[in-house]
Order: sequence, then structure tokens, then C-alpha cells
Amino acid sequence: MYNKMLGYCSVLELYILVCMKRLEAKEQNSYNFNSVMKAEYKGIHEAYQTSDYYVRNVCLRAFEHLVQRELIGFMDNRGKNQPIEFRAVKLLISSHELYQGLKSYRSCPAILRKLVDQ
Repeated sequence: MYNKMLGYCSVLELYILVCMKRLEAKEQNSYNFNSVMKAEYKGIHEAYQTSDYYVRNVCLRAFEHLVQRELIGFMDNRGKNQPIEFRAVKLLISSHELYQGLKSYRSCPAILRKLVDQ
């Protein structure tokens, strides 16, 4: 099911999911939009000089889209009044589902497949 849902994700949404998976692999269990963007997304862009770099408000819309599609979710109901970028989130798909989704996504940048393997 998630494999098919990932097929409808934008490249930016895939980057966000991979960034979140990488944070979890580093045993960072609590993160939000801001930490995903600062800790991983920006670092990936700087380390690999990718052309897939988007401004913050575009990234926030993609992040909101992932929440709406239930690929990521809020950790709890506390902070409902907080802006979305400050609320703690978690991946709702497994590493295996993400990997399979990236593999089947035809226009998936090769860097994302490489990053999800690390």
C-alpha cells in the first residue's frame, strides 16, 4: 500500500522521508520539520551538491502534504496550537517500505537510493 502511495510523492517529499529515516537511523527519536530541514536536508544538499534544493516554504508545503497523506504523523496531540514546523513527528512507514517505494519510483534521484542504504 505505502509502495503505491510513495509513487505519488514528489521528489521533495521523498527527500523529506529519506531525511526522517536517516534521523531515526541515528537514533534521534524526536524531531520536527525544522530539525529535519537543518540537520539532514541542508546537510545532504551541501555534502552532495544536489540540484534538488527547495526554499523553506515549498518544503513546508511538502511536509504538510506528507502529514495529510499519513506517511508521517504527529508524535502526540500536545502542541495542537503550535505551528506544524515545531510539532514532533514520526515516520509511519517502515524502512523496508521506504526502500521498496524508492526502488519502484521511476524518476527517483539515485542519491536518495544511496542515502537510504547508508
